[in-house]
Amino acid sequence: MKYLITDLIEPDNGCEGFAEGEEPMVTLVLDDGRSVKVPDMTAYKHGWDTGRHITDEEIAEFAKG
Repeated sequence: MKYLITDLIEPDNGCEGFAEGEEPMVTLVLDDGRSVKVPDMTAYKHGWDTGRHITDEEIAEFAKG
């Protein structure tokens, strides 16, 4: 099944940035009410942004946490 990404939430780490070795994550908010954390680079590479669609298979493969 496909879900619409209704929002994409990026963490605000301020001037501290990310710790060494820490993988930046984003939260995809879906039209079914779920929020799914995925690596930022994965979302970028797949073009997952507000208004795009994502499938259950993609969520299961890339979601963390």
